[in-house]
Amino acid sequence: MKNSLLMQEFSLGGLSLRNRIVMAPMLSRLCNTDGSVSQKLIDYYVERAKGGAGLIIVEYCYIDQKESKARHGQMGAYHDRLIAGLAELAESIQECGARTILQICHAGRSSSEKFTGLKPIAPSAIPNYANEKPREMSEEEIESTVQAFADAAYRARAAGFDGVELHGGHGYLIAQFLSPYTNTRQDRYGQDRSLFGLQVLDRVRSKVGQDYVVGYRISGDEFMQGGLTAQDAQEFSVRLERQGIDYIHVSGGSAETGQNIVIPVYFPQGHLLHLAQGIKQKVHVPVIAVGAIHEPRLAEDALLSGKADLIAMGRALITDPALPEKIRTDRLDDICPCLRCNEGCRNRMMEDKAQRCAVNAEVGRERLMIIRPAAKPKRVCIIGGGPAGLEAARTLSLRGHRVTLFEQQERLGGLLRYASVPDFKSEMRHFLEYLIRQVDALKVDIRYRCCATIDMVKEMMPDAVVLATGSRPLLPRIPGVDRPFVTSALDLLSGSSQPGRKVLIAGGAAMGCEIAAHLAGQGREVTLLEMRSEIALDLEPRARMALLSLLKRGKVEVLEGWKLEKIDNGGVVVADEDQNRKMIEGDTLILATGFTPNQDLIKPLRERFSEIHIIGDCLKPRKIYQAIHEGSYAGRAI
Repeated sequence: MKNSLLMQEFSLGGLSLRNRIVMAPMLSRLCNTDGSVSQKLIDYYVERAKGGAGLIIVEYCYIDQKESKARHGQMGAYHDRLIAGLAELAESIQECGARTILQICHAGRSSSEKFTGLKPIAPSAIPNYANEKPREMSEEEIESTVQAFADAAYRARAAGFDGVELHGGHGYLIAQFLSPYTNTRQDRYGQDRSLFGLQVLDRVRSKVGQDYVVGYRISGDEFMQGGLTAQDAQEFSVRLERQGIDYIHVSGGSAETGQNIVIPVYFPQGHLLHLAQGIKQKVHVPVIAVGAIHEPRLAEDALLSGKADLIAMGRALITDPALPEKIRTDRLDDICPCLRCNEGCRNRMMEDKAQRCAVNAEVGRERLMIIRPAAKPKRVCIIGGGPAGLEAARTLSLRGHRVTLFEQQERLGGLLRYASVPDFKSEMRHFLEYLIRQVDALKVDIRYRCCATIDMVKEMMPDAVVLATGSRPLLPRIPGVDRPFVTSALDLLSGSSQPGRKVLIAGGAAMGCEIAAHLAGQGREVTLLEMRSEIALDLEPRARMALLSLLKRGKVEVLEGWKLEKIDNGGVVVADEDQNRKMIEGDTLILATGFTPNQDLIKPLRERFSEIHIIGDCLKPRKIYQAIHEGSYAGRAI
C-alpha cells in the first residue's frame, strides 16, 4: 500500500499532515493523579508518533476543578499550572513528525460524585446510567462552563498544541445539550438544543483566534430511543460548519449505548462508517471517520469511496504503534492486529487502572518494557505452542536467545485455534496467524507432534525452561455425560463433532455465549443453560452488551438460574435453586463448562532445572491478556 490514499499528505485547517491516519483520543490513565502530564504519558504518545501517525488527538481533558471530570486518571486542562506539562507532551509528539490536537471535555451527567466530590450537573435532571441523578444547570453555570471550555482551549494553544477538539459526543455535556433524551429544558437551551455547543465553539474561537484549528467530535447517532438521530447529527454538523468549525470527527453512541463507542468484536469492522458518510454528504469541511476501522484496506476503501477524509484509529494504534509505518513500507503482515476484546483498554478503565493492551505488553510501560538484547544468550526450551508459548518464543528470539518449542499438536495456537472459529472472531484468527509468522521469521526451532517428556528436555540441556502447556476442558461429573449426543466446546469448534438442528449449550460464560451466537447464525435452534443468574459475566460490560444483542438477534433462548443435573437420551434435566426440575429436549448438548490446567510437568521440571517459568493457562485458565503478558514477561526475564 505504498501509494495508497491513506498515506498521502493532507491539509487540515492549515495543518500539514504527513498522512491521513489519526490516532483517536482514548483515556489512558497514565497521567499523574492531579491530571498533569507524566513521563509515562509522554512515552506512550511518543511511541505512536514515532510509529508514523499523521495526527494524534490526545485524550479528553477535563476543563475545571468542579464537575467536569469524567473518571479517575483523566488528564486535565483546568489550570495554567498544567501548561508546562502539556507543552512537554505536545513538543515530544511534534518532534517525532506528528501533529497533535488536545481534546477538551465536560462530563456532565456522565460524571459521578465519587470522581469529583460534587453532584453531577447536566442540562436536565435525567439520571445517568449508574442511576445517579444530576442537578440541572442554571444559566449562570452554563455561562461559566462555556468560559471554562474557552480557557482550556487557550491553555492548549499556549502549550503548543496544533489545535483543540471539542468533545461533543459519547453522552458528555455538549452532547447532553444536543440530545432530546438528556435535554428536556423549556428555556432557550431546550428550544434550540444546538445553542450550547455553538456557544462553546464561538467562545473558544474568540479565545484562540481564527487561525487555530478547532474540531468537533460528534456522535452521528446515539442508537437509543429518544436520543440523537443521524439526521439530527447531520443538521447540527451543517450549523457547525457555518459557525467556523475546521473538521468534524464522527463517532457514535452515548453513555447508555456504549457498545457503539468502543466497538467490540461482536459488531462488524467499520460499524460507524455510514455515519461519517452521512455527515460528509452534508458538509464541506474535512470529516474524520472512526469505529473499528483497523484493517488498512477497509480504511483505504473508506477514503476512496468518499465516506471520509481521514481515518481515526484508537485501539489499533494502541496494539501496534508502528501500524502507519508498516502500511507505508508495505509490511501489512507485520501489523499486530487489535482483537477488539476491550480487556486491556476499556475493561481496565472501568477498574480505574492504567492503560494496557491484551496483546501488547509494552503499552503504558514503553520505557520499562523495551526489548533489549540479552547480556548472555541462553538455550531455552518452551513446552507448548499456544499464545503464551508463542509470545515467549517471539520475545526470547528478539533478544537473541536460542529457542526450541515443543508442540504436541500438528499446528500451533492452543485454544486460540478454537476460540477464533466464529466468523465474528476473525481478528483473533489474524492475531494467531501474526504470531506464527513472527516465530517463523525469527527461525524458532519448532518441533511439531512432540509431546515433551522430562528426558527430552534434559537431552536439550537448556539453561531455562518455559512451561506453557495450557489447559483442557473441564467436564461435569453428572449422569449421562458420556452419551453420544454430548460433545465438548472444543470438539464442536474443531469440527470433530457436528451439531444437530436443536442445540443445547451448558455454560453461559463468554465461550458458551459465543458458541450459541455462532450456531444461531447458522440457523440452528439454540438454548443456553447457565446456573448463575446472568450470562457472559466474564466479559467487559460493553462487549457483554454487544454479545447479548447478538444472542437476541439469533433468537437464542437463555435459561438463567438452572443447573444441569442429569443427561438423558434426547435432552437434559435441569433444576433451579428451589429444586424445581424440568426436561429440555435437544439433538446435541455442548459442554462449555470451563477448563482445568495441564500441570503434569510442573513438579518434575522444578526438581531437575533451576530456572523454570510457568505461564498461561497451565498456571490457571484465564484470558488471552494473561497468556500474552506472562509470555512477554518470561521472554524478558530470562
